[in-house]
Formats: sequence, C-alpha cells, structure tokens
Amino acid sequence: MVVTFQIVGHKKSGKTTLTNDFLKIGRRLGLEIAVVKHTHGPVDIPNNTDTGKFYENSDDVLLLNDTQTIHYQRNIEQTTLEQIKQLQQTTQADFLIIEGLKELSYEKIVLLKKDETVAGFGEISNVKNFASIQKSTTTDDVLSLMDLDSRTKFIKKFLRDIQDD
Repeated sequence: MVVTFQIVGHKKSGKTTLTNDFLKIGRRLGLEIAVVKHTHGPVDIPNNTDTGKFYENSDDVLLLNDTQTIHYQRNIEQTTLEQIKQLQQTTQADFLIIEGLKELSYEKIVLLKKDETVAGFGEISNVKNFASIQKSTTTDDVLSLMDLDSRTKFIKKFLRDIQDD
C-alpha cells in the first residue's frame, strides 16, 4: 500500500508551499506522489460554464480530456477516511500526502506560523516533525525550513525515513 503521511497546520502556515515542494522534489527523484487536499469551503466552478451547469444539476460528474480526469461527487456516502483508504488501494503512487485533516492518525508534519509554538498542538497525534517555513531558527523541537535548500534536504530525508518505517 502507498506510504501515507500528512502535512497539517493553521491557515497560511505554508502547507501548500511544502506540499508543492514535496511534489517537485519527488518528481526529480523519480517518485510519484498523490495528494488529498482538504478544503473547508466549496470548490468554485462558475455556473456560467458548461462544467458549472453540470455541477449545478448533477451529484456525480466525470470530466475527461486527453491528459486528465476529474471526478466530482456531491452527497457522498463514504466517510473521508473511507475515501482515502480507497485511494490508497487504487493509486500507483509511491507516496500519498494528505494536506489537512489533522484528526486522522497518519504520521504528520506540523507546520507552525511565526507566532506559534509546539505547545499549541498538543491534541494532534502521530507528529513526526514540527517545522516552520516562517521561522528562521531551528530549535530542538522545531525545524526551520525557510529556504528551499533546507526544505529540499528535509524532504529527501523525510521520504527515505518514512519509507523505511
């Protein structure tokens, strides 16, 4: 089964930046990485387009073109965890990153904003690393990943380590 981990943190903590770095660096290493992105708001598809009209009038839309497939479902009976488990069983990816959904029990990288500390995240389970792309100083409990070089080194080591777990 695909190796799965999470990147969690508050809004504007750098989750998307770090996830994109994982994707780019993973690709350079010859790895395929799939992503589950949790969003609190609805996905905005303008209803004045054909696709938007389909979304407005159907609970299940599959969009296809020569290079991609997007499946949109509304009123899904499966839980989020069941959907993730289904993806884990069907993906050909080497790794699966779940951005958000801190209540799940996969190993996590917790991203801190400038004014946050580890103590503020005591309720989160399975934390592998606390890190920040906003703090310039590494401490015993928080890694500084402000520059791309430090993120690259961290990502390469993280992927090796989590694959060996």
